[in-house]
Amino acid sequence: MENYIEDILNQLIEEAKEIKVIDEFEKGKLFGYYFSISKILTQALSFGVLEKLPKHLREFNPESLLNEITS
Repeated sequence: MENYIEDILNQLIEEAKEIKVIDEFEKGKLFGYYFSISKILTQALSFGVLEKLPKHLREFNPESLLNEITS
């Protein structure tokens, strides 16, 4: 279970970081990734799985994905 969560989070984060916010569509896509990653991390915490994930995922701040939009 942890391997699946780790793999999907790594993939989603990588894809989100590749998005170049050039228009409203890309901005919406990035918010979708942000929401999905946040939800998975919250659920991992709720189910006691978060502490079993690697440090870079435990400490990942989904809001950092939105820096390009809010700065």
